[in-house]
Amino acid sequence: MLIYLALFLLLIAICWFYRAHILHFGSIIADKTNRLLGYHLLPTNEGSFETDIEDGLTSSQFDLTTNLEEEDQRAGLKDKEEILKIMRKQKVSFDQARLIRQQRLLKKNNIDPETGLPLDPKFVSFS
Repeated sequence: MLIYLALFLLLIAICWFYRAHILHFGSIIADKTNRLLGYHLLPTNEGSFETDIEDGLTSSQFDLTTNLEEEDQRAGLKDKEEILKIMRKQKVSFDQARLIRQQRLLKKNNIDPETGLPLDPKFVSFS
């Protein structure tokens, strides 16, 4: 019984001594597991229209400088990470990435991206 207690105390002492390494490797394993399962952390910074402009998320069709001039207090663009990802992967402009994202969103909700009409066979339209 005394041997088990000594081994337990030795294990506790080793864990205490290497606790920083254990926590570091534990967080690495947790991050890789989360990525494997498709879990993404929510962004912690709210962002601003200034950072959106710096990231290239503005154009003549979608001008953010007026938001800055009017001192808009909102946190910036919504879903900018998704738009940036589309811009990087497909090498398209900001406006094209917004269009691609919107078309995907419409398809996901069973709406024809070309006409804007529902693809539901039970849909009835009175013209």
